Amino acid sequence: MNIRNAQSHSMLAGICGTLMFIALFAGAVASIAGPSKEPLPIVVTAGVPFYPSVARVARIEGVVRLRLSTDGKRVSTISVHAGAPALIPAAEENVRTWEFKEHSPTTFDVTFVYKMLPESECSMDNGTVLLRLPTKVEVSAKGVQTCDPATGATGSGVRNLADGR
Repeated sequence: MNIRNAQSHSMLAGICGTLMFIALFAGAVASIAGPSKEPLPIVVTAGVPFYPSVARVARIEGVVRLRLSTDGKRVSTISVHAGAPALIPAAEENVRTWEFKEHSPTTFDVTFVYKMLPESECSMDNGTVLLRLPTKVEVSAKGVQTCDPATGATGSGVRNLADGR
């Protein structure tokens, strides 16, 4: 082997080694950075999410971001990425009720959006739930208030029915 061939072979080996390192590094980053690119599983049953009562009273709103892993039928692990502590348990409790159409185990992100409705006239609309399963759930609620249907007056707090206040 002459010097020129040896240099070419050495350069080629160096380039291959560098490309191999980049490919391995990119694969490792992808597995750490995010959920798999598998198709999202189909939710076949799920409990109705609720606005936590403590959060309603305190008028806490916010977004909860969870990363879910499935075993092919149910949620197997939940990790919290962000959210108000008063809202996280309700989101976790809800995803534990989810059952999926059989699929390959996967990992994906889900976002719960909790929003308080504005105080307004006396109405029976207490809130809404919008499910965009399996990636987004929106829950809205009115704050704790009293309503006197005879007068249409609203207020916050607890009415004392014994003395009419």
